[in-house]
Amino acid sequence: MSANLRRMFPSSLKARLIIVLLLSAIIPMSLIGISSYYTIDLLLENKVEKGVQHNLEQEKKGLDTMLQNMDYASQQLLLFKELRDYYDEYSASPDPFKRAEIEKKVNGYTALVNYTNPDLGLMTYYLPEKSTYIFSSMNVRADGGLEQFPLLAKPNPSIKFHGPHHTLYPYSDNLVLSVFRLLESKPGETKIGVYIETNFIVFQEQLNKEPYGMPVSHLLLDQDDRILYSENEQLFPEGMNMNLKDLAGKKYAAAGSYYIFLSDTKKGWKLATAIQKSDFNRESKEWLIRFYSIALLSIGLSLLLAWLIWRMIYRPIVKLQQYIQNTATNRIQVPLKKSGVNEFDDLLATYSNMNKEIFDLLQEVSEKEHNKRKLEVEKLLYQINPHFIHNTLNTLQWLAKMNGQQEIFQLVSHFIEVLDYNLGKEGKVVTIRQEIKALQEYVALQQIRYQYAFRVDYEVDESVNDVPFLRFLLQPLVENAIYHGFRTKDGYVCVRITRDADEHILVQVEDNGEGISEEKMKQLFAEPGGVMKKVGFGIGLSFVQNTVKAYYGDQYRLEVTSEQGGGTLMSLRLPAEIGEEALD
Repeated sequence: MSANLRRMFPSSLKARLIIVLLLSAIIPMSLIGISSYYTIDLLLENKVEKGVQHNLEQEKKGLDTMLQNMDYASQQLLLFKELRDYYDEYSASPDPFKRAEIEKKVNGYTALVNYTNPDLGLMTYYLPEKSTYIFSSMNVRADGGLEQFPLLAKPNPSIKFHGPHHTLYPYSDNLVLSVFRLLESKPGETKIGVYIETNFIVFQEQLNKEPYGMPVSHLLLDQDDRILYSENEQLFPEGMNMNLKDLAGKKYAAAGSYYIFLSDTKKGWKLATAIQKSDFNRESKEWLIRFYSIALLSIGLSLLLAWLIWRMIYRPIVKLQQYIQNTATNRIQVPLKKSGVNEFDDLLATYSNMNKEIFDLLQEVSEKEHNKRKLEVEKLLYQINPHFIHNTLNTLQWLAKMNGQQEIFQLVSHFIEVLDYNLGKEGKVVTIRQEIKALQEYVALQQIRYQYAFRVDYEVDESVNDVPFLRFLLQPLVENAIYHGFRTKDGYVCVRITRDADEHILVQVEDNGEGISEEKMKQLFAEPGGVMKKVGFGIGLSFVQNTVKAYYGDQYRLEVTSEQGGGTLMSLRLPAEIGEEALD
């Protein structure tokens, strides 16, 4: 667990257990709940929305059918060919009997039209210039001018549909819808129109007051969005302008605490449904209440399960804790008591075995500590010998100088430098400059020993002087050349170190000696017991080979090329950097 997670969770196992169980209940339920809510909300919204809109469309079609029937009837009444003649004769005759006879003929045609449209009520002809009704199928109020009626729609200048208003029949107070259509007239002729009513209650009976179990209010609007009829006068009074132009292209719009659904017509009038938001969202809210109830129940069950699980693991944990405390107080031999839970019993058994091993280990450590003091004494004895040799050589060095033995002084000086370097006082890694300097001390010592029977040249690129280099790699190579390279006094060894491509250095030691036979070449890097194993201070070519592989990797190795009688070339291609982890 990362540091951030550890900070998020309390250190108590009980608290962590409760949190994990709560999260295991809350996270899946939240994901399922959110997904389900949006899905169900979308389904309910589409269902209710489409249902309300479909119901509204059906109601609009019912009202549109009523208006079309009136429109069709008005056309039929105006198609009466003798109407103009009857009117002229009617208006010109002073004889009441003659006028009654004409009125009877016209009413006969009106009754025929009314018979084919039983939902229609009052039918009459109207003279708009005189505000007079003639040839009426029923009695008409004398003060009933058409200009006072609310205009529902005006498809063209010759026809008007009026919204709900009181009937012109004087003995009734019913609401009606009406239409007025003008007859085409010639200049100078009296304008005649036909007026027809239909009972508004026929339309009201078609309105569904509770589609999908939701109470709704219907609104009838004119072409300017003014309310002509409202089922909720308190919130949507007649004459109120709804301004529903922004609803174009939308499914519904919000108006206060209501949603407004709209269905318009080509004639201009509109039918709307107002649904309270709380009713519209009732099913979604009921689903949310059920979901929250189930969520709370699940959380309660999770807490109960957390408590039960805690009870089941608490007692075994207490026993394990007591057993650990016994170990901390060195009471390792306390008898093991089982907890009754297999997993904890296995853990206790393992811990008991571990305690026994710890007890045995303590006994062993106590014995080793006793032996360690003896080893410390022996170690001091081993450390005395190199220091004794070094101090003795220093004494010889100064005695030779005091007695004027310059050659002995130089010999001992070179030997001390070589001894210090080989004892590792410089560390595992030195620079090429330090390695060359130590090699020069060794060569000077050997030249004194062999009376300068050979020479050693150094061709070292200045750019590699400070490159890290493993201590004591060059001396075994030069030592091998001196011991096995030549037997004459004109012996020659060249030490060459240059930079190579890809961040590498190339180390070469070349001599002009006798060379190495093919048989000896095979044994050159043999394990202990090989012919080239021991030279000089007991360090051979196999040491160089193993050291290179150990610190640089198996891909690096000492390469030797030689011909019998033609000298020997030993090469090392090494990286210019040494990984610190290889030197730990």
